[in-house]
Amino acid sequence: MTGTMTGETEPLLGSATKPAQHPKKLLISIVCAIFLLSADFGFFLSIAPQMAVYEDIICRNYQATLHGAGNGALIPPEPNPCKSEAVQGELALVIGYQNTFDVVPGLILSLPYGILSDRWGRKPLLYLSVLGILLGEIWVRIVCLWSSAIPLRMVWLSAVFKIIGGGDQVLTAIAMVIVADVFYEDERATALFRLQSCVQIAEILATPLSAYLMTFGPMFPFILSICIIIVGSIPSFFLPETLRSTKMQVSRETPEQDSGSKQSQPPRKQAVLQELTGQVREFARSTRFIWADSNICLMVFVMFVTVMSRQCTNLLLQYVSKKFDWSISRASLLISLRGIFGLVTYLVIMPILAFLAAKHLNIHGKHSDHFLSKGSGVLSVIGFAIISIAPTPAILIGGQVISSIGSAFMITTRSMATSLVQPDHAGTLYSAIAIAQGVGTLLSGPLFANLFRLGMHLGTAWMGLPFFQASLFFVVAVTAVWHIRLGPSPRANDEEQEPLLL
Repeated sequence: MTGTMTGETEPLLGSATKPAQHPKKLLISIVCAIFLLSADFGFFLSIAPQMAVYEDIICRNYQATLHGAGNGALIPPEPNPCKSEAVQGELALVIGYQNTFDVVPGLILSLPYGILSDRWGRKPLLYLSVLGILLGEIWVRIVCLWSSAIPLRMVWLSAVFKIIGGGDQVLTAIAMVIVADVFYEDERATALFRLQSCVQIAEILATPLSAYLMTFGPMFPFILSICIIIVGSIPSFFLPETLRSTKMQVSRETPEQDSGSKQSQPPRKQAVLQELTGQVREFARSTRFIWADSNICLMVFVMFVTVMSRQCTNLLLQYVSKKFDWSISRASLLISLRGIFGLVTYLVIMPILAFLAAKHLNIHGKHSDHFLSKGSGVLSVIGFAIISIAPTPAILIGGQVISSIGSAFMITTRSMATSLVQPDHAGTLYSAIAIAQGVGTLLSGPLFANLFRLGMHLGTAWMGLPFFQASLFFVVAVTAVWHIRLGPSPRANDEEQEPLLL
């Protein structure tokens, strides 16, 4: 379900108003953590089984096509037909385009659903998003269960169901808005980091369990995962509505505007359309500061390139399974390894490095973020390059560890980008970054799928072509970060500002 909260520190859909202290802040924190942990647990539980189920369906169809055409006797038998170029190429295509189509509803509907969340409340939009995601996941399993009658590529239609609620991106944004409603600004980053830790914990725990359950057949954990997501959604019904407290805070700050607004309020539908049009115009006007500053333009570009690079990790299981002839359940343990080193990086390595940079190099705030971004970016370049050419599993695992440590690049660059703008422009900057990342995700799915197919066609040595391309993308991103020139910060008390990792 998500994995997409990584690096997000401000709501795309939220209000700029300072949140009031909510009386049920602890309850909201616990419920959000349980919901996120269970939902992501179900998501990570399904990754390897879904790929195995897809592979099995494509392999059966491929063999049936050969026998049906009468070519079975003419083609020498393959030692493992499911690892053939034809099967693996189709598998990469199905998964790549599915990931691409799943992004489209959130990319188009984030703004309208954000406006509705400010009118209807957070809970209705949260429920809509969960409903759309669940319907999409159920549809995928229906296609797999009745694959003899329904073509596998019909899983791409799961994106249609995500029009209800906007899918993962809107759900993530609504969760951030809820956090923004109940936490003060200086508490928000810590609260969001704790939620992000739930994602890492789910990744670490669910992956080995998934590998074990796949010994009973991949369909069992694949079906179990959706059951866990459904059960994990139940705590969301106990969330209190957080919009009321925000509105009360706003009304206390601007009481003189309340009396006249009720009398001249247009009908609900007209008001929503007017507000949507106004938001689009305001967004176009307020983003001029981005294009007027080369540093900010570079940072938006960096986030676009980075998210494209990171999307190649979706091919990791297939790449390892094909190159080293591993089972998908065995290859899935690399996801757990990635989660472990990601968690260690966020909790231990980067905070220590930020502390040492401040103490011994006298580097603080955005300068610390700049320093750490360059270092983690270089690690990402090295890590993906090693993965692309690794001749043995041990070397590949080493590359995976290095790239996992380099994953802090997205957090440090986002923190640095935030320090380059005025505080009241941060929300607009994050919206621009979210759109850039959405477009990057949209383009990267087909790109890496076709690169993987090309690599298989060229031979075993070229199979890592998507990861080599990701390494080149990171070279571009690190070069752009290196050209950022940090002058005096537009933020007050910049010297006291600490990076998000501390």
